[in-house]
Amino acid sequence: MKRISALIFSFLLTGTIYSQGIEFFQGTWKEAVEIAKQENKIVFVDSYATWCGPCKIMAKNVFTKPEVGEFFNKNFINLKLDMEKSDGMTFGQKYPVSAYPTLFFLDGKGNIVKKITGGQSVERLLELARTAIKSHDTTGDFEVDYQAGNRDYDLVYNYIIALNRIGKPSLKISNEYLNSNPDISPEQKGAFLLEALVDADSKIFDELINFKSEAIKSNNEEVFKDKVRRAAFKTIKKAVDFEYKDLLSVAIEKYKLAGLDDYDKFVLEAHLEYYKLYGSYPEWKQTSQKFLKKYGKKENALYAYHIAILRNSFNFENDALDYACQIGKEMIKRSDTGSNYSYYIQLLVTAKNYEEALKITNEAIKKLESRGEDISFYNRMKEHLNSF
Repeated sequence: MKRISALIFSFLLTGTIYSQGIEFFQGTWKEAVEIAKQENKIVFVDSYATWCGPCKIMAKNVFTKPEVGEFFNKNFINLKLDMEKSDGMTFGQKYPVSAYPTLFFLDGKGNIVKKITGGQSVERLLELARTAIKSHDTTGDFEVDYQAGNRDYDLVYNYIIALNRIGKPSLKISNEYLNSNPDISPEQKGAFLLEALVDADSKIFDELINFKSEAIKSNNEEVFKDKVRRAAFKTIKKAVDFEYKDLLSVAIEKYKLAGLDDYDKFVLEAHLEYYKLYGSYPEWKQTSQKFLKKYGKKENALYAYHIAILRNSFNFENDALDYACQIGKEMIKRSDTGSNYSYYIQLLVTAKNYEEALKITNEAIKKLESRGEDISFYNRMKEHLNSF
């Protein structure tokens, strides 16, 4: 069993399930810093070398993860620099690098907020990113002026952005400003409400719906949708935290008021989130089956996402591992990629269903070989499974 476990661990280091991940800026590092200054963000820099093994592993298996992409794309200007090429060499003159990869978090003035050397896991990288954001606390720059009575629109707007970025409470400031009936244009109010939005069960949400078109013009429809979803999910979390299920219905109703085109899908997602946070596995499984039947065919990555929840939130307990294997089987039926095959085989081994794992391994070898793909992993897996 140790040999199988080692092989699976090797797969986890080299296999990739998702194609999503960090979107890297294509300009120079100086341009990235300038944009960060304008947007009051941090620049994340992956300084690497093409021959560096840990750099390659991170590029393939960490930066590509959807949870990493979602967090980094929202919070940072992301940049990859080959330190042996011109822009990387220029960067290295100001920020010397002695080992690869070296990861930098820089503020808009080019100051180092955080720096770490060496390959990082998904969990560790996200932890570093959150620490960098907390370290980049610019709220003090705005607080002094605000407390002195300055209610300039740009100051309060950027104050709210700074508070929300590091997770400090912003609702009191937002409500104070809006209740003062500031002399601002509808476009400014729409932009402010969009940034001030934290949860769905709020007056700010209701006002935002009245200024929907202005809010969208201030950013775009995707940003509006993302903010509404986040607010709705925040309210769903409150439903669990306060043991007040009516807030689940509130979140769903508010999402409907937002007039987004994926309302039916969101209703199922909302219940999935509620049951997951509440730890109600039977209800989550039932909803998951409905959800994947309706949407899994169009979005294959949803299968892997639901398996991840079964592992991380329900610890493969009760029949969660069996259900995960069912999803894995459906996943390769819909898309017989090498990564999907590997993932399904991993699940079967975890379930100690070695006979089925061997059968699927042989199937993968046949299909992948016919397509001219690398089958070395599957040959090694077949050898180990035959030893049982």
